[in-house]
Order: sequence, then structure tokens, then C-alpha cells
Amino acid sequence: MSSFMVIGESLLDEVQRGNVRTTHPGGAPLNVAAGLARLERDVTLVTRIGGDDDGETIINFLADSGVRLYPGSIDSHPTSIAHAQLDVHGNASYTFDLRSDFPQPPAGGPALKPRLVHIGSVGAHLEPGASTLRSWLRYLGQFSTISYDPNVRLGVMGPAAKLRNEIDELMPAIDVVKASVDDMRALGGPTEPGESARYFLERGAQLVVITMGAEGLVLATPEAEVHVPSVNMPVVDTVGAGDALMAALIDGLSRMSVLGGEDGEALRDISRQGLASLGSYAATAAGITVARPGSHSPTREELSLSMELYSGGV
Repeated sequence: MSSFMVIGESLLDEVQRGNVRTTHPGGAPLNVAAGLARLERDVTLVTRIGGDDDGETIINFLADSGVRLYPGSIDSHPTSIAHAQLDVHGNASYTFDLRSDFPQPPAGGPALKPRLVHIGSVGAHLEPGASTLRSWLRYLGQFSTISYDPNVRLGVMGPAAKLRNEIDELMPAIDVVKASVDDMRALGGPTEPGESARYFLERGAQLVVITMGAEGLVLATPEAEVHVPSVNMPVVDTVGAGDALMAALIDGLSRMSVLGGEDGEALRDISRQGLASLGSYAATAAGITVARPGSHSPTREELSLSMELYSGGV
């Protein structure tokens, strides 16, 4: 039985940095799944990968990372591609050639009962995959904590008004939300971090994390709110930083024993000190990732060492 499940797109990132073009597996859900595996978590990815050379690259990456690929995730269509253009500061802008379609949950009662199911990005908002994803939520929602990262890309996901309506429909099933101030700006929602957090709390979330890049992050429950500074690292590029943060956030919550079934109800009761510790852990993962090119989230050993350095323990 997998402790964690991630549902969403896998693709090949083509990254243009000046005159240099590189390719590597990507997609926010794939990055989160790989990040959890690098943190030594047992994780299954429900996705769609083409049966072509690009798909083979992704399949090999997942196998090397220790991510279990859910049966039926490979089909005959071309593998999805994301074209990323990096500016002089290492910030990425994207265009996509993408197909969203995932295997359906099996008939009958769930054989898999993961402690947490992570969703978001294009896979949660582009059909036909979005409808299949909702079938998974109905299938597993009573057993699993559900986390969500909108990772807004209006060019492929649709207009802001459409996304806001879909978020309203999703939120009764969502326990944990991670969103950036850029996501909120694109959605036309409140961009002040505390107000952004309340936007999701009012819709039923028990824990909300709003990321602000170099300005850090805000973590909020219905009972408490804290601000955590970012980790001061030299920025090579920002590719995958939010996904590394998301993976560390999930890992941290698991270590706090607040995921899955009845334990999930404890999310709202995390103390201010607990939120601050969780935020520092997640921010450190993002800091490690921005300090090196591409989406390479930290291992548990790297993250533990950096936490000691960050807190002054070494």
C-alpha cells in the first residue's frame, strides 16, 4: 500500500536559458512525487505518459527516483511538452503542448488507501483528466487527506473566472492548499498573504500555505497564522522550487502525524510553533532547489543538513 499518491500531469520540460536548451522530466505533480521519493516516502503517481522516446525518458526518471507508476498511465499519444523560457533572474515562463488524461480508479472499494493524495496544476483543470481526477477524489476522499496546489497557468488551464469556479467546486474535498501570490494574482483573488490564506480557509481548507518567493511564506489554519522567512540562497533558477516546497510540506505533515483518516482532523490544531517549524522545513527545501539548475529537490540527508545550517545548529 502506498503511503502517498499524486495525481496529475507528467511532461518533458524544454528549458531555454540564453542560447542553451536543456530537457528534463517535469510537470508539477511529477516533481512533487519525485520530491517525496527523494525524501524516502513511498509514493504512487497517477499520470499520463506517451509511449514514445520522451515518455521513456520520464519513465526511466521515475524508476530511478523510486516513484511507483500507476498501471494504465502510459498511452499511445505523444508525451506532453512544456517549453520554459528563463529570464536573467532565473524566473521561468511557460508554454505547453499538453494532453491531460489519467487512468480511472478501479471498480469496487479502494485497494489503495493512501494517507495523503496530492492534486493540482493542469491535471486538476484540463479535461478529460480533470473529471477523472475528481473521480479519484470521490474514491479516496474519506480515507485520505487531500492537498492541492493550483499552480496557475492561464494559457493552458483557461480563464481566471473558470478556474475560480472550479476551485470553489473542488474545495469541499480539499484539506491542505499551497498557493503562491502569483497564483492569486492570476486568479484575480486577494494577494495580501493573510487574505489569500483566508480565501481558502473560508472554503473549507484546514491548512493553507501562501508562498511569496524571497519574502517567505505564510502558514495559516482556522486557529493560527505565522510568517516564515525564505532561506537566503543564491538563485540559479526557480524551476521546481514550489514543488520541492510542496513535497517537504507533505513530508513534514506526515512527521507530525496529522495526515489520513481521523488524524487529518488535527491539521487545524497545529500550534504556532508547529507551523513555524513546518514552514522552515518547507522553505529550506525550496532554497536548496533554487540554488541549483532545474527541478532537483533535496534528499532527506541534504534537507536535514541544510536545516541544521539554517537554524545555526552547525
